[in-house]
Amino acid sequence: MLTMATYYQRKRIMDIMAFLGSISLSKGLGDKQLEKIAEAVREKTYRRSQMIISEKDSTKGLFILVRGKVKMFKSSIKGKEQILYIFRDGEAFGMCAAFTDSIFPANAMAMEKTEILFLPSEIIDDMADDDPRILFNIIHELSFKLKDSIVLAEALSLKEITQRVASYILTSSTRNESSGANVLELTISHRELAKMLGSSPETLSRTLKKISEQGVIKVNGRTIITLDKEALVNLARS
Repeated sequence: MLTMATYYQRKRIMDIMAFLGSISLSKGLGDKQLEKIAEAVREKTYRRSQMIISEKDSTKGLFILVRGKVKMFKSSIKGKEQILYIFRDGEAFGMCAAFTDSIFPANAMAMEKTEILFLPSEIIDDMADDDPRILFNIIHELSFKLKDSIVLAEALSLKEITQRVASYILTSSTRNESSGANVLELTISHRELAKMLGSSPETLSRTLKKISEQGVIKVNGRTIITLDKEALVNLARS
């Protein structure tokens, strides 16, 4: 007969397995592997503005965002912040440091109440001995993150603010599965977006207004609708 403690522990594992089965990191894994991960992960909850890991820390594992919002960023000595990436539900981070002895390359902070699963590296190593599929998934995830990093580096170093904004709208709208390719629902404030694009909120607002007045986009709060995609592409390339 199951005790209440055993019942709730089993339910917890089943809930985690269901979540893991819905994300790309676990693509192709069987129930046995998902259960092994579910039993090994540590559940953590962070409040808004709480640091998850800093660039001075070392870690032997990766983080999986269950729900909430996490920003990865670098800070200058003077306190200027450059956002590198905003993680969404189901995305993993910390992969680049999970299998090395090096410190974490940036800071990761919760932008709202956030729930995270931490998966120790040794569990991944054990699983990979039987089936390397999880390693292929990690490589796949890292490839996308590397591509995003290259695009961001190019935008910050080679493009003017109008090009950066246009490129961001194009890239983010393409990824936006819920609202369609021509509608971008921002999940961050204009202030945070400005930090990501290496600009100030005032400059970002002026740029969005300028592009809007040209009839290329329509801005309504955090909703950006692309009216003329060809013109937006030309702005991103100019």
